[in-house]
Amino acid sequence: MRALLAGLILAAGQVAGAAPGVSTGSSSAAATPQVPGGYPPARRTDVVDTFHGVEVRDPYRWMEDLRSPELAAWIEAQNQRAEPGLRGEPAYARALARMKALENLYPTQEPGREAGGRTFFRTLVDERIHLMVRGPGDAAPRTLVDAAALGEGGMVRAFVPSPDGRRVAYIINRNGADWGEIRLLDVDAPEAPIAVLANIRFEGPMQWSADGDGLVYRRFAPPRDGRPEAPAEDPALYLHRLGTPVADDVRLFSLPEDRSDWSLAFDLPGDRRQLFASVERGPWHDGNLGGSRAQLHLLELEASGHLRKGAKPRVLTEPDAAYRVLHVEDGRALVFTDRDAPRRRVAWMDLAEPAPARWQPVIPEGEGVLTNAQWYGGRLVAHSIENVHSVLRVFDADGKSLGDVALPGTGVVQGLYGGADSPRVSLLYSGLLQPPVLLQHDLATGQTRVESEAEQAPDLSAYEVSQEWFASKDGTRVPMFIVARKAVARDGSHPTLLYGYGASGTSELPYFREDALAWVQLGGIYAIANLRGGGEFGRAWYEAAIRERKQTTYDDMIAAAEHLVASGRTGPKRLAIAGASNGGMLVTAVMVQRPDLLAAVLADVPVTDAMRRHIAGNGAQQVDQWGTPADADVFPALRAYSPLHNLAPGTCYPATLVTTSHDDQRLPAWHAYKFTAALQAAQGCETPILMLSRASGGHGGGGVSGWMDSVAIQYAFLARVLGLGEAGDDGSGTGGGD
Repeated sequence: MRALLAGLILAAGQVAGAAPGVSTGSSSAAATPQVPGGYPPARRTDVVDTFHGVEVRDPYRWMEDLRSPELAAWIEAQNQRAEPGLRGEPAYARALARMKALENLYPTQEPGREAGGRTFFRTLVDERIHLMVRGPGDAAPRTLVDAAALGEGGMVRAFVPSPDGRRVAYIINRNGADWGEIRLLDVDAPEAPIAVLANIRFEGPMQWSADGDGLVYRRFAPPRDGRPEAPAEDPALYLHRLGTPVADDVRLFSLPEDRSDWSLAFDLPGDRRQLFASVERGPWHDGNLGGSRAQLHLLELEASGHLRKGAKPRVLTEPDAAYRVLHVEDGRALVFTDRDAPRRRVAWMDLAEPAPARWQPVIPEGEGVLTNAQWYGGRLVAHSIENVHSVLRVFDADGKSLGDVALPGTGVVQGLYGGADSPRVSLLYSGLLQPPVLLQHDLATGQTRVESEAEQAPDLSAYEVSQEWFASKDGTRVPMFIVARKAVARDGSHPTLLYGYGASGTSELPYFREDALAWVQLGGIYAIANLRGGGEFGRAWYEAAIRERKQTTYDDMIAAAEHLVASGRTGPKRLAIAGASNGGMLVTAVMVQRPDLLAAVLADVPVTDAMRRHIAGNGAQQVDQWGTPADADVFPALRAYSPLHNLAPGTCYPATLVTTSHDDQRLPAWHAYKFTAALQAAQGCETPILMLSRASGGHGGGGVSGWMDSVAIQYAFLARVLGLGEAGDDGSGTGGGD
């Protein structure tokens, strides 16, 4: 949700084919045992996979058929057991009201993008995203895309105006789905799209050709068997020329045959005559740096976007690091990379002789992590993370420092927005107790001004943020941020929510979080742990907790929980942990390993089956990070931490709420279903195990209202389990709670 707002403003049912060292087998014999606690019963089957001589049982494999009527009945029974009671909790309404009030602190209009004398931007009205344009001399902007016209759940996810401002390409999806379509509009006659390009995922990429009459874009093969949760296949770059049938779109570039399960992205910078295709694998870094391994290919284009006659694609790099091209001029490319720089750097690459040994350094690797770099107004704007907060610096094309951009505190720059030809840079800045503010920096004068901020920000003086360090199992010092009322008693009594992620090189930064502040206003303590597997301290921090070393992330989270208890803030009967997506794997693994340490667990759209992560959604592209059970070196670690496979019947597990979206196309909902069924069957005490499955919403929860509703339900569950104070405070920072 926060990412959405920040972006605004600125093989189902089948056993996978055996791999080397792996055998599979199954039996149709079924049983439906009585589940303790009155939970809806779930049928068990005798499905067994054998990896390197080790049998791994998967009795709920049938739940991978997301269209099963039997599964639908089980989901409905789970929802009916959980949802009415949680929505009826007083904490549900209080949490929802607080988050709605806090959400209003975000700007509702993103910085404009200039093209052909026009300014394009999105704005949020009544929780719907509209695409707007303002022409030179216009008294007011006009609507190009009215969200209401997109139908239920429709959203403008991304857009790109043509260089002359006469046309705009935009991506729409529905209900948070990863799949969508590109629509092309004539800005002067926007009543109907002039073309619709299907089988698009995420936010593109897409870029206009130099002449403005062609669109270069990435599309995929249609989802296999009509199942959007299946792995996306055959990404390729295409050229669509206006006025021609979509069926005639030119296939410019596709994945090499030996990398058919990799990802594909591209940059089209400068004069749009050089297209840099990036064949990528692994997690995608902050600032869209690209996959952790990527190979750059150069395609020479005509102004139309067609391949230049006689010019063949050239390989510029090995698939050994992350690369992104920021700018091109005089036969050189300005490259943002972590090649030979775990904390990243920027250098000039000679396109005629691209060997890294010949690169000219511009921004060398520093003490902090270079999270983002952009070419704006003939200058480099570099965003670094130092001790888990933002530093923003400006450089010329040769790397000479032009000074720092003054920021109003030690918070986080959530987004940079500007153009290659404009000296104006907009940035969204916030902190855990600093409401978002939109700043504009003039690269020519070095001056920064407030472009937009909340008129009536709440008084948060009653709260404080501390950064504390704790020792993990191996002795490594790991930081966390803690938000609480000032002078809170260290008597171990406070309901505390610990959030973690620790995967994909993603940094958990101290930006403004509506859910965190709402929790604190309700009387709790909120903590965010910067676990290994994330990117807070560069590639080494990430690589310390991948593949056979993944247990390191879970050790860090356990140590964070122990620190909160040892510091006197909370106790095992008052401590909850929360995580989503890869963070869902984190919290379910931790609860299985240390049920004694926790009172409650929130797992949203979780991964729980480490044996089958790679078979669906985006799993194939994440193998570099997680590995697969076919790998004999990785299998023992996967088997040892996979939450689904390590539940021990008769154990008293913490109260758990699992939430998911049935239409999640990135991490299919069967991860949540299988784990819930197994956990309910294993539970050895009366603490509740509940599950809620949204019919729609995708991996991100389905927009502003959907996300807040889900969090409010989670907080209602925690209020019941942890005894969160009924009073809280009035949102003004005056205290309250227990």
